[in-house]
Amino acid sequence: MRAWAVRHPALATLCMAAVVALVGVAVRFGDSQSSGSADRPAADAGISKIQHVIVIMQENRSFDSYFGTFPGADGIPMQNGSPAVCVPDPAHGSCVKPYYDPSDRNSGGPHSQNNAKADIDGGKMDGFIAQAEKASSNCAPNAPACAGGNQSDVMGYHDARDLPNYWAYAKDFTLQDHMFEPNSSWSLPAHLYMVSEWSAKCSRAGDPQSCVNALQNPANPPDFTTSIQSTLIGKCRAGLQTKACQDALSAIGITPDLAAQLHTLITQNCAASDSYASCQAAIDKASLPEALKQRLLAAANLLAPPDYAWTDLTYLLHKQNVPWAYYVFNGTEPDCQNDEAMTCAPVAQNAKTPGIWNPLPYFDTVKQDGQLGNIQSLSNFYDAAKKGTLPAVSWIDPTGAVSEHPPALISTGQAYVTGLINAVMASPDWGSTAIFLSWDDWGGFYDHVVPPTVDENGYGLRVPGIVISPYAKQGNIDHQVLSHDAYAKFIEDDFLHGQRLDPATDGRPDPRPDVREDNPLLGDLVNDFDFNQPPIKPIILPGAATY
Repeated sequence: MRAWAVRHPALATLCMAAVVALVGVAVRFGDSQSSGSADRPAADAGISKIQHVIVIMQENRSFDSYFGTFPGADGIPMQNGSPAVCVPDPAHGSCVKPYYDPSDRNSGGPHSQNNAKADIDGGKMDGFIAQAEKASSNCAPNAPACAGGNQSDVMGYHDARDLPNYWAYAKDFTLQDHMFEPNSSWSLPAHLYMVSEWSAKCSRAGDPQSCVNALQNPANPPDFTTSIQSTLIGKCRAGLQTKACQDALSAIGITPDLAAQLHTLITQNCAASDSYASCQAAIDKASLPEALKQRLLAAANLLAPPDYAWTDLTYLLHKQNVPWAYYVFNGTEPDCQNDEAMTCAPVAQNAKTPGIWNPLPYFDTVKQDGQLGNIQSLSNFYDAAKKGTLPAVSWIDPTGAVSEHPPALISTGQAYVTGLINAVMASPDWGSTAIFLSWDDWGGFYDHVVPPTVDENGYGLRVPGIVISPYAKQGNIDHQVLSHDAYAKFIEDDFLHGQRLDPATDGRPDPRPDVREDNPLLGDLVNDFDFNQPPIKPIILPGAATY
């Protein structure tokens, strides 16, 4: 196992050399070779130079919208310097070509599973404007064409004038122009894939075999589809004398004495901070009419958190003693909890509160392994970078204002990401770090490349991807077919001896449809590195923001 307390480079080198000389093998995390890796080719030996992997996940941009005119990339089809494609605009009986959009704030388009299917349109890649117009007219994604909707900015693209730092990273390191969202849907399944390579719904807590494939609607956080505020519990939390509570009680014929008992029960056991289990237990014990109990239990069910019983990557990391952290920017969630809504009230987000962008607390293994403390506020990331104590694996998720999810400002997101990368480059850990920067889904923005089909869940549409590391190939454009699955594959090859999230070998069998990291279409991120090149020195860019 790596000695993470050793920080003197020369001493670390001497110690490793001695171990290799005496033992004859380079011992990494864990005590032995993991099951399931014997038949796989050995990973590039140079990968061991990467001791820290950092995944920075931003929000809702397609590759063409950010890098569609990047020199040498598979960008927007051009003819004589002008876009050669024109996407139908059904509401106005015309078509719209991609155009340069200098706006710092965009609207984007809807981005549910149905929207993805409609945008792709059987490979024609021509549904983007129609879906944006339907969303502005409150039409369903699969409804017939709607007239009169507002044309969105989904055909707009940005370049180095708007994205100077992102384009600088792409020029100085490696840009990936065939990086696809792992799932053809929205943010929740995207983040589930990021940490577990699957999106599912489980019917029995703690039982991986009870999980079934669920791309669009995996088990969602509380209050997701139906707000508890619309139930009897929600209406009477604030007091019996509120009009909402009085109307609800009158509608079901509750007597004053019963109402007082009901109010005590709700306020003491079914508050927003209470769990489903405690609320349910109190309702079961109460001396209430059975019909009222059933009504209350149905409402209390909205307090029930999802149970992600299938196996996630942190389980494998923990079993192999590999340190990890999931950093959450405290603030508000980047998107609506209803993925087809274009606007909504902000929802609070922090490291201690599970949610769509903080899904790991809902995984059984994280709780059972005592790993909840690894889910931390973003401030801990800056501290670890400064001290040179970054864990082996880090994921970083944004708050709404810095996420680049429309309508968040692009410039604010770019400044935030630059601050993260500058912090790593100024860290003692820079020399052994790989940063993988990407965006979780396409956000409704135009892209011209048809996603490959690897299984019933994806891939989704193309998103930008950049590799930043002292050993990243400089000025390189990677044309391999990739998805965010490649991040898990790299982590597994680097730290887990090639162990996969594989029901046949990981010790927690679940019915996931496939082992995504071993899909033959998936490229290898090792190809984005040159471990023999002189390490690239830090490139500290201006315009950074640190929070």
